[in-house]
Amino acid sequence: MKIFITIIFSLLLVGCPKNEEGGFTSLSKGNLFGNGAEGFDKENIVISSKKEWKSFLLKIDTTNKESSTFENAIDFSKEMIVICVDKVRNSGGFSVEIIEVIKEEGTTLIKVKFKSPKPMDMVTSVIIQPYHIVKINKTIKKIKFLEL
Repeated sequence: MKIFITIIFSLLLVGCPKNEEGGFTSLSKGNLFGNGAEGFDKENIVISSKKEWKSFLLKIDTTNKESSTFENAIDFSKEMIVICVDKVRNSGGFSVEIIEVIKEEGTTLIKVKFKSPKPMDMVTSVIIQPYHIVKINKTIKKIKFLEL
Protein backbone atom coordinates (compact mmCIF):
# COMPACT_ATOMS: atom_id res chain seq x y z
CA MET A 1 0.00 0.00 0.00
CA LYS A 2 2.87 2.41 0.82
CA ILE A 3 4.40 1.74 -2.58
CA PHE A 4 1.07 2.48 -4.29
CA ILE A 5 0.70 5.81 -2.45
CA THR A 6 4.32 6.73 -3.19
CA ILE A 7 3.81 6.04 -6.90
CA ILE A 8 0.61 8.14 -6.99
CA PHE A 9 2.28 11.12 -5.28
CA SER A 10 5.34 10.79 -7.55
CA LEU A 11 3.11 10.92 -10.63
CA LEU A 12 1.28 13.95 -9.27
CA LEU A 13 4.53 15.81 -8.62
CA VAL A 14 5.97 14.99 -12.04
CA GLY A 15 2.71 15.95 -13.76
CA CYS A 16 2.37 19.35 -12.08
CA PRO A 17 3.08 22.26 -14.43
CA LYS A 18 5.83 24.75 -13.66
CA ASN A 19 4.87 28.08 -12.13
CA GLU A 20 2.85 29.44 -15.03
CA GLU A 21 -0.26 31.56 -14.72
CA GLY A 22 -2.54 32.15 -17.67
CA GLY A 23 0.01 30.92 -20.25
CA PHE A 24 3.05 32.84 -19.00
CA THR A 25 5.76 32.93 -16.35
CA SER A 26 6.28 36.25 -14.59
CA LEU A 27 9.94 37.33 -14.49
CA SER A 28 9.66 40.73 -12.86
CA LYS A 29 7.03 43.27 -11.87
CA GLY A 30 7.70 46.60 -10.25
CA ASN A 31 8.63 50.21 -10.80
CA LEU A 32 11.49 52.01 -12.48
CA PHE A 33 12.70 55.01 -10.48
CA GLY A 34 14.77 56.86 -13.10
CA ASN A 35 12.27 59.65 -13.81
CA GLY A 36 12.09 58.39 -17.39
CA ALA A 37 15.88 58.22 -17.84
CA GLU A 38 15.56 54.67 -19.15
CA GLY A 39 13.85 56.08 -22.23
CA PHE A 40 10.62 54.09 -22.17
CA ASP A 41 7.29 55.59 -23.15
CA LYS A 42 4.06 53.78 -22.34
CA GLU A 43 4.75 50.78 -24.53
CA ASN A 44 4.43 47.05 -25.12
CA ILE A 45 7.60 45.23 -26.13
CA VAL A 46 8.02 41.74 -27.59
CA ILE A 47 11.53 40.28 -27.47
CA SER A 48 12.36 37.15 -29.42
CA SER A 49 16.17 37.12 -29.57
CA LYS A 50 19.13 37.20 -27.21
CA LYS A 51 20.44 40.36 -28.91
CA GLU A 52 17.14 42.23 -28.30
CA TRP A 53 17.10 40.96 -24.70
CA LYS A 54 20.63 42.23 -23.98
CA SER A 55 19.75 45.61 -25.49
CA PHE A 56 16.63 45.81 -23.31
CA LEU A 57 18.62 44.87 -20.17
CA LEU A 58 21.12 47.67 -20.85
CA LYS A 59 18.26 50.14 -21.24
CA ILE A 60 16.35 49.06 -18.11
CA ASP A 61 19.56 49.21 -16.04
CA THR A 62 20.29 52.84 -16.99
CA THR A 63 19.44 54.20 -13.53
CA ASN A 64 18.89 51.15 -11.31
CA LYS A 65 20.13 47.58 -11.69
CA GLU A 66 16.61 46.22 -12.23
CA SER A 67 17.78 43.19 -14.23
CA SER A 68 19.53 41.76 -11.15
CA THR A 69 16.09 41.11 -9.64
CA PHE A 70 14.89 38.65 -12.26
CA GLU A 71 15.87 35.55 -14.18
CA ASN A 72 18.03 36.15 -17.24
CA ALA A 73 18.22 32.55 -18.50
CA ILE A 74 15.85 32.54 -21.47
CA ASP A 75 15.87 29.88 -24.19
CA PHE A 76 14.91 31.99 -27.20
CA SER A 77 14.50 28.89 -29.37
CA LYS A 78 11.45 27.99 -27.24
CA GLU A 79 10.48 31.19 -25.40
CA MET A 80 9.98 34.90 -25.91
CA ILE A 81 9.62 37.89 -23.60
CA VAL A 82 6.63 40.23 -23.37
CA ILE A 83 7.04 43.53 -21.53
CA CYS A 84 4.46 46.18 -20.64
CA VAL A 85 5.73 49.55 -19.46
CA ASP A 86 3.39 52.27 -18.22
CA LYS A 87 4.13 55.97 -18.62
CA VAL A 88 6.09 57.89 -15.97
CA ARG A 89 3.84 58.65 -13.00
CA ASN A 90 4.29 61.41 -10.42
CA SER A 91 3.15 59.34 -7.41
CA GLY A 92 2.90 55.80 -6.15
CA GLY A 93 -0.24 53.69 -6.36
CA PHE A 94 0.06 52.89 -10.07
CA SER A 95 0.79 49.44 -11.48
CA VAL A 96 0.66 47.42 -14.67
CA GLU A 97 0.09 43.68 -14.80
CA ILE A 98 -0.08 41.14 -17.58
CA ILE A 99 -2.99 39.02 -16.38
CA GLU A 100 -3.54 36.51 -19.17
CA VAL A 101 -2.15 35.17 -22.43
CA ILE A 102 -4.79 33.71 -24.74
CA LYS A 103 -3.85 31.76 -27.84
CA GLU A 104 -6.40 32.37 -30.56
CA GLU A 105 -6.44 31.32 -34.19
CA GLY A 106 -3.81 33.46 -35.88
CA THR A 107 -3.07 35.67 -32.85
CA THR A 108 -1.83 35.60 -29.29
CA LEU A 109 -3.79 38.02 -27.09
CA ILE A 110 -2.01 39.59 -24.10
CA LYS A 111 -4.43 41.02 -21.52
CA VAL A 112 -2.92 43.90 -19.55
CA LYS A 113 -4.45 45.55 -16.50
CA PHE A 114 -3.47 49.09 -15.54
CA LYS A 115 -4.24 50.17 -12.00
CA SER A 116 -4.27 53.68 -10.57
CA PRO A 117 -5.03 55.08 -7.13
CA LYS A 118 -8.49 56.36 -6.30
CA PRO A 119 -8.83 60.12 -5.67
CA MET A 120 -8.73 59.81 -1.87
CA ASP A 121 -6.07 57.04 -1.64
CA MET A 122 -2.90 57.79 0.30
CA VAL A 123 0.07 57.44 -2.06
CA THR A 124 3.80 57.99 -1.83
CA SER A 125 5.34 61.09 -3.32
CA VAL A 126 7.73 59.46 -5.79
CA ILE A 127 8.22 59.41 -9.53
CA ILE A 128 7.74 55.88 -10.87
CA GLN A 129 7.25 53.98 -14.10
CA PRO A 130 5.44 50.65 -13.57
CA TYR A 131 6.42 47.62 -15.65
CA HIS A 132 5.75 43.87 -15.93
CA ILE A 133 8.00 41.36 -17.71
CA VAL A 134 6.79 37.85 -18.55
CA LYS A 135 8.05 34.85 -20.48
CA ILE A 136 5.75 33.01 -22.92
CA ASN A 137 6.18 30.10 -25.30
CA LYS A 138 7.60 31.19 -28.64
CA THR A 139 4.98 31.83 -31.30
CA ILE A 140 4.89 33.02 -34.89
CA LYS A 141 1.35 34.31 -34.42
CA LYS A 142 0.72 38.04 -34.34
CA ILE A 143 0.73 39.35 -30.76
CA LYS A 144 -2.01 41.79 -29.80
CA PHE A 145 -2.39 43.65 -26.51
CA LEU A 146 -5.72 44.33 -24.83
CA GLU A 147 -5.71 46.96 -22.07
CA LEU A 148 -8.28 46.44 -19.35
